[in-house]
Amino acid sequence: MSKRWMLALAVVLTSQAQATQHKDPASGCAVSAPAYLASSDYVFSYQGVCRDGLAEGQGKAIWTLKNSPSHREEWAGRFSAGVYLPEPAQGLKARALRGDNVLFDLGPLPKLEGMSPRLAVEATSELTKYPDPCKPDTLFVLQADGPALVSDDVAKRMLSSALDKLKLRCGDDRLRERGRPGGERSHVRVRMVPQTDLEFDPYGNPKGIVVEATLPLDAGKDFSQYSNSVASQQRQRQAREERDALKQANAQRLQAFAKPTGASLWVGLNALAQNPFRYQDQIVLTAVRLNEVVAPTRARVMAVGGGYQSSFALVEGEGLAKWEPGARVLAVRVLGRLPNTDAALPAGLHLQLVGQLPCALGDCSDRLSLPNPLRDGEALP
Repeated sequence: MSKRWMLALAVVLTSQAQATQHKDPASGCAVSAPAYLASSDYVFSYQGVCRDGLAEGQGKAIWTLKNSPSHREEWAGRFSAGVYLPEPAQGLKARALRGDNVLFDLGPLPKLEGMSPRLAVEATSELTKYPDPCKPDTLFVLQADGPALVSDDVAKRMLSSALDKLKLRCGDDRLRERGRPGGERSHVRVRMVPQTDLEFDPYGNPKGIVVEATLPLDAGKDFSQYSNSVASQQRQRQAREERDALKQANAQRLQAFAKPTGASLWVGLNALAQNPFRYQDQIVLTAVRLNEVVAPTRARVMAVGGGYQSSFALVEGEGLAKWEPGARVLAVRVLGRLPNTDAALPAGLHLQLVGQLPCALGDCSDRLSLPNPLRDGEALP
């Protein structure tokens, strides 16, 4: 590593998070420039227009090496809020961000779906080189705020328009050049925010990113790393609405099934098995899986979702011989326990079938996914 690069790295590591401002001691006018030029080896001066202590309009910033006055860095041209504007500077604005980073405002993008976006470009200075929007770190689409962004097609068109505008300003060859080692640039990152200006959190991260992607400079290639939080949130809302509608439909279906049977309570099979006498002679709803049909009118069932502690019961009623394997919601009359003499289920839970509602899923979640979960002994929704 060369001595010059080592010095540059040391200066960058010790620089503050705020923009590096170089102030002319004579005029008090400041210019945002690389931290490298702030070393004690250079003497800074500025000639030109100044506004609120910052270089504005036409001017010239000069850094002269103390030990070699013939060697100096000179930025001559237009300035905006202390930031040097590379040519073409017409219509370009800028402001310092943090460290050696600046943000260039390149003006409006094409209006799209009621939105009036603008293009801003973040760029970084290095050593003695001024930041250049044609050597961008990130492109930002400002004022990207509208319901149409739920469409990925609209969002991608806006992202592409940002890159197209920068290509028109810089030219493809210049845009491909990197300001630092690493080879030719092939992609540019573009981010979209709803705000009129870019804002940062205390850690230097931009706030409010709604869409972002890495766009290839080669035409015809697909985006990479694309994400659209507006579309994602919309899909999540739609999914929630669909789930809520399904839960409400399940509740209505369960009520329609229970009403003619006379069932008004939900009691899980495990709770019934623990104390059937609490619900003696009542008709309740419960969910079971068929274990085996032991006789044309008798079937052995087990609790749905009971795990290793799943309880069994003997259900009696007509039509059990036609049951197929699977889960179902039952309306049953609680008869109590079988006598100890019953060989199939000694002292087991004894139920009488009143009605059944077959489930498509083994846990009956297609029937029992409700706005509010069912609880043992509570009235049906």
